[in-house]
Amino acid sequence: MTRLLQRFSITFIVSLLLDVSVSAQQFRVDTLARAPDAQYPVAVAHVPGGGGRFFFTEKSSGNVRLFDRGLRGEPFASVAVEDEGEQGLLGIAIHPAYPAEPYVYVYATRAIDRSAVVVRFRDSSGIGIEPTIVQIIPRLTGGSAGVGGALAFGPDGKLYIGAGDLGSPEDAADSSSRRNLRGKILRVAPDGSTPADAPFAERPFWSFGHHAPAAIAFDPLTGVLYAVEGGTDRRNSVQAIPAGANVNGSAGAPGDRPPPRVLYRFPEGAQPGLMGIVIYRSAAFPRLRGSILVAGHANATIWRGRLPEAGDSLRLSPFFNSIAGYAHLSLDHEGNIVFTNGPYISSRILRLRPVSPAFLSAPPVFAGEYQEYSYTPEFSGTPPGLVLVHGPAGMTIDSSTWSVRWLPDPAQVRSGTASVTLRAENGAGFAEQRFSIRVVNVNDPPGFFAIAETAAVRRVMATDREVEHVFTWQPSTDPDGDSVTYTLQIDTAATFDSPVRRDSVTRGTSLRVSFPRQGATYFWRVWAGDGRFSVLSVPPRATLAIDLITPIVAREELPVTEEKTTGEDFPPPINAESGISYTLMRGGHVRLTVFNLLGQEVARLVDGVQGPGRHDVEFAKTGLPGGIYFYRLQAPGILETKKVVVAR
Repeated sequence: MTRLLQRFSITFIVSLLLDVSVSAQQFRVDTLARAPDAQYPVAVAHVPGGGGRFFFTEKSSGNVRLFDRGLRGEPFASVAVEDEGEQGLLGIAIHPAYPAEPYVYVYATRAIDRSAVVVRFRDSSGIGIEPTIVQIIPRLTGGSAGVGGALAFGPDGKLYIGAGDLGSPEDAADSSSRRNLRGKILRVAPDGSTPADAPFAERPFWSFGHHAPAAIAFDPLTGVLYAVEGGTDRRNSVQAIPAGANVNGSAGAPGDRPPPRVLYRFPEGAQPGLMGIVIYRSAAFPRLRGSILVAGHANATIWRGRLPEAGDSLRLSPFFNSIAGYAHLSLDHEGNIVFTNGPYISSRILRLRPVSPAFLSAPPVFAGEYQEYSYTPEFSGTPPGLVLVHGPAGMTIDSSTWSVRWLPDPAQVRSGTASVTLRAENGAGFAEQRFSIRVVNVNDPPGFFAIAETAAVRRVMATDREVEHVFTWQPSTDPDGDSVTYTLQIDTAATFDSPVRRDSVTRGTSLRVSFPRQGATYFWRVWAGDGRFSVLSVPPRATLAIDLITPIVAREELPVTEEKTTGEDFPPPINAESGISYTLMRGGHVRLTVFNLLGQEVARLVDGVQGPGRHDVEFAKTGLPGGIYFYRLQAPGILETKKVVVAR
């Protein structure tokens, strides 16, 4: 009688590649069964909600074995098999409604005729009874490779069967036809009948053109079927298989059927002989969620790759290495990875479990306003998932890098500190890290602002005294709340680098500046500063032009009125009917302009060519209000300015 194996645990330091970084991490590896008590184990099927119970097949003995808190000595059931090459007792599946439907299904190469058969047993207290053949896949040639042998129930409650083409040219050429069951993934009801909704009426075909579908798996989230194409004599691949797909892409399946989606094809050279695939959606290994795991018997590596989006390719990297290859991958009810290791060498069933995490790194304790804060924790144990239990608004966890990211705003700067609690967790346990971050002001510059001038050049007139001009601009707001001062720069050079540049500082938004009585052009601009940073006004400069005017009073043309009461010259008022008369000795361009006391042009009465002789200009048409003005006459041989009073 086969003795029961006592469960024991060993810890391996293995090479783990996650997110393109290599680090030595600890995993706990439990040996559940091994030779001589388990001989050439191939496939494992876990009892739903069974507290760790599982069935597995032995390739050469034809025995179906039960593990229930230890390996049971007597077989659950036996099938007489032909085990040459890749043949024997291979795949296994459990009815999804177990234990209400206590059925166990196995895929075997039958000894009597070497046909592939799917046999169903009813579980009666750990003993398989009532063996029933639910599917026969007749042999067409004598090949012993490319057998396939995958079994899995889909989310639709139907049984999917991976039947290989046996590797012969005859079978491979015929695998895309509907004349036989070889080189297909079959879909049948639990009793073996063809479902009414089969992709092809009255035929149990799901897909065509397969070589050796030794492992299939469904994504529990999306229901998509994935399969591996194995063998060591041709390139292996990982594929998504829709209904009716023709893997060969050759004649047989109707042309309107969707092709398989090849996610990954191994490069030329030695091939792994893929025999295991798992779609990981469990919690034990958080960083594997949304990944595909594949493994083969000819290479001692389990590869992982994140499920690609539509149109993207799968990228595989090594996840776990052992001393021998793999015959099958599966997940127990806790999300631990169970695999049969070394089907032709060491004959073991192993379980890969996580080790509880612990934080090894210290986080940065300072953050700057509007500067990205980033912290990627380091751990002992198996890399865990990371959750932000408590933190400031805007702080997130990047699930692609497992980093903490945050961009503090001014309000968070004013609060001074931020408290953070992180939780790292995997299937073995959790750890928390609590810390505070001091948020500092990195001093943003003041905001942009505009000067008030809208004209390209501002012109003012200088008469008999120096000129005063008021420069104005809009206020600038500092995002940090700092006080803002303004520096007005005035220069005769547009580059603001001449020795005569004048700088004036104020906290207001205007400044009155005096200029000497002389014609000149000045450039000016305004800087807003908070004591550390400064910003320039918009536009970056403006122009002020001063025109010099010399008043000329012609006493003989300004008769004294009765209202003159002082000894000063006082021009007589010009009423609305009055005008300005002048005589040109020769014709030419004439400009007659009126200015106010500030030297600003308020009217242009003449601006054009006139002939010689006397000319009269009506002043009333200006519509100017009463007051003192200057008019300036520029003509051939004449340049004079006179003061006049308008009475209204």
